[in-house]
Amino acid sequence: MRHISLVILLIFPLIAYGQDYENKNGKSNSPQDASYSKVTDSYSNAYASAIIGNGFAYGDGVVGDRSMEGRTFEFRFGKEISVPAFLSEKLNLTDEKFRLDVFHFNEGHPDNNHRDGFGAQMVYRKPVNQKLNLEFGLGPYFSMNTTTIKGTEFNDAKLGALLSVAALVDLERFSPGLHMRYALNHVSIPATHSSIALLVGVGKYFDNAPARIQSESYGNPIWLGVTAGISQTNHGGSEGVPGFAAEAKKYYGNHWGASVSGIMEGDDEVRVHRHGVAVQGWFVQPLDKNWAASAGIGPYVATNKRGSGNLQLHSLISFQVERFIDTKWKGFVNFSRVTTFTSKNDRDLFRIGIMRQFDI
Repeated sequence: MRHISLVILLIFPLIAYGQDYENKNGKSNSPQDASYSKVTDSYSNAYASAIIGNGFAYGDGVVGDRSMEGRTFEFRFGKEISVPAFLSEKLNLTDEKFRLDVFHFNEGHPDNNHRDGFGAQMVYRKPVNQKLNLEFGLGPYFSMNTTTIKGTEFNDAKLGALLSVAALVDLERFSPGLHMRYALNHVSIPATHSSIALLVGVGKYFDNAPARIQSESYGNPIWLGVTAGISQTNHGGSEGVPGFAAEAKKYYGNHWGASVSGIMEGDDEVRVHRHGVAVQGWFVQPLDKNWAASAGIGPYVATNKRGSGNLQLHSLISFQVERFIDTKWKGFVNFSRVTTFTSKNDRDLFRIGIMRQFDI
């Protein structure tokens, strides 16, 4: 799914330009009375980045060409968190910042190891000067590796850790908070191979990002939407096929949501012709008054007509970037992973959708 990184890299300049344009003109088309609040605080700064690069795998289970073939990419977003005053004084934290990020990382295509996954990191940022910041991040990484062992192809799911070191070089002249991000990512997972990659791309701080709340002007709003896109089974010999979904979503508090989706993944005519219902909990981070990023996870009950035909319990993990069109409409790009935990028939869902708010 390398193309998702290219889409996000194209979206980033639009976000940066839109924010800069609104700042210069002193106005916004954001739905202030619908889902976003003007109330901000000193710890509401948001962050997002998209980077691509190359690297190599090493260690257990690596055979043949170890190169990632230039197909490595990462997308992340997060929110700065406050440090208790007594701890900040004790550690002499003046300019340093801490942030909690969620991310999707793809480790490219070394021979017989096509691994990617999702995770979260605690990030420490240290300013070096006005043009340069350094970041160190560490956190859990849930990965899925498409690999062949003794002639059988598996979707091998494992839990490990991602260590990141990054240099952030200021591009403020183009948009406030914009910078180049140069990152070194190291993956370590017990009982399997490790990897190291160098990546470069763009990132942006969104100062005083609005808190997401439900407006008092609406009694009990709910969002309804439809999506369409491509479903790709994570096995050799499978082609991408059209897939569709319908979704109902509701938001709670400042950064949380819940959704119910009916999903038709489509038929690859080889392994998977699956449909079912997914329930997801969402973490939502507004980036500015029009843009937001979110991550969702939850159970997915589905039946595969090219399998047993019985109902099976899977998981659905999603990353989403959305933009408000007006106070009641928004469009979004969504990347989801169906994880079966059966070492087969995992699937990537890349979708574009639109949602409308209804008052009930």
